[in-house]
Amino acid sequence: MIKILMLLSGALLSIVHIWIIPIPVQVQTLLFLVGILLLGIPHGAADMLVANKTTMLNKKPFNYFLFLFKYLSKLLIFALILWFFPVTGNILFIVIAAYHFGETDLHQFNTQNISGKLFVLSYGLVILSVILLNNFDVLIPMFNEFESGRANVSLINWISNNRYFIMSLAGFQFFIFCFAYFVLNPADEKQTGNFLFQFAFILLILFNLPMLLGFSFYFIFWHSVLALKNIVNFLKIDRDISSITITKQIILYSLLAIFGIVIFGSIGFMFSTQNTMIVYVFLGLAVLTAPHLPVMHQMYNEIRRKKISLSV
Repeated sequence: MIKILMLLSGALLSIVHIWIIPIPVQVQTLLFLVGILLLGIPHGAADMLVANKTTMLNKKPFNYFLFLFKYLSKLLIFALILWFFPVTGNILFIVIAAYHFGETDLHQFNTQNISGKLFVLSYGLVILSVILLNNFDVLIPMFNEFESGRANVSLINWISNNRYFIMSLAGFQFFIFCFAYFVLNPADEKQTGNFLFQFAFILLILFNLPMLLGFSFYFIFWHSVLALKNIVNFLKIDRDISSITITKQIILYSLLAIFGIVIFGSIGFMFSTQNTMIVYVFLGLAVLTAPHLPVMHQMYNEIRRKKISLSV
């Protein structure tokens, strides 16, 4: 039911923007930032709770300090990669984010084998290619706000000139890996049909929305909501933690993350213009995704292993 409501909301958003009144950039930015604060960051703020639960289910002790050390180390390492090797860092981010998006949306399928992992990755790459490449003209001024963007202008122009070819390539590889997956891993026909319809609907919405609205719809109102729902259901296994406790913990870690983002953003003058602020938020999400992915990956592995139902 949640998925249906979100798809209908996305369709309504597209209709309003295309046929009724274009949504101003200022409103798009506000929706984006508010969504990041209310849903985007909180869905990653539960990582310690998820890691603790995964460890408990495997009947092993959980070391909070060791988890924090590893988590912050991954965050710092990826931040350094983005700083010193921006092109490599952004490519890694796209791959990591694509896999994470795919694993969340396709958790109902058995994706632990090679064909499943390629299926997951190719799914996420199509989603990101439609959001980013279809609106690449909007991204170019944002890149130019930074020295690394100006230093890689040739690469940026090449991507801009070949964006629809790259999008087509992403779609082609998804078709190949999707076909291969269902040949090697036969699934329930109804489940497969629902997935293909849902995927086509999402792409249609994203293709008709500008970049900020498209990213807000998919990352905030689709991915983050579904991920939070999955996380809460996972944490409630064996009913050893209450909804109130989960909510308090998520709010606490979300506030800490927001505080850190504001401090570093202010030091780096990342709030001086709208473009630098948006890019900074994307970079912040990129850095946070690096330690977030392994935690969620372990959660979904546990869900598949124990055949836990996460129907939404």
